[in-house]
Amino acid sequence: MINEEASLPDDVLATLPGTDAVLDQEVDVDGERWRRTLIDRDLPAITGKLADGGRTTVTRQEVFDLGDQDPTVENAFQLLYYSLAWGLGTRASRLHQRLDGLAKHQNTASELLVSAWTAVRNGDPTAEAYSLLTTNRGGGRIPWFGPAFSTKFLYFAQGSAAAPRHLILDQVVSRNLRRDAWLQAPTAGWWPETYQRYCTLLTHWATQASESPGVQRTVRADEIELALFRRPTS
Repeated sequence: MINEEASLPDDVLATLPGTDAVLDQEVDVDGERWRRTLIDRDLPAITGKLADGGRTTVTRQEVFDLGDQDPTVENAFQLLYYSLAWGLGTRASRLHQRLDGLAKHQNTASELLVSAWTAVRNGDPTAEAYSLLTTNRGGGRIPWFGPAFSTKFLYFAQGSAAAPRHLILDQVVSRNLRRDAWLQAPTAGWWPETYQRYCTLLTHWATQASESPGVQRTVRADEIELALFRRPTS
């Protein structure tokens, strides 16, 4: 179980990237692959820079900009595409299977995505929003759209207006928390209450970092997430 009262590790505090580095973090994406794969499955077409085809980059800020829009079905698909593209990069592992699952359950997926986005927009507890996309046992409610990508969708659904409460959790971050606050952290299948504890911990650490004498600024919780993601394995 996650120890929500654990102290912020010194090495994480020393490697805080800063807000600009978080928002500017970019990932290489093959827009043409996305465009073709969506057309082949009769899914809604991708819009924006990825619609032009070819290799490009997507930043966190660009996906956040999509999260600033109204949570409609059309916008939810774009937010899903871009959050997946940012998370998968050019390698885009199992993209065909992921989009096959989305195509087979398109109506259900659209309802779940809009409901989750609306829950985030309404300020619902992180566990409740997460449980709209993930079962109580940590399985994805949309096939091939598991808990790690659920957390990415919820994270970007917050948009740019407020400090993030819903935070990205993946196998790298969970593994890098084992030495400090999550001794037996699983690398997949996190339960809603586990995700809630994780978000509480990182928010707690962001507060600690903000109050550190050597920092003297407001630290966002996603700075902690990125520092953990980049943390060298011991």
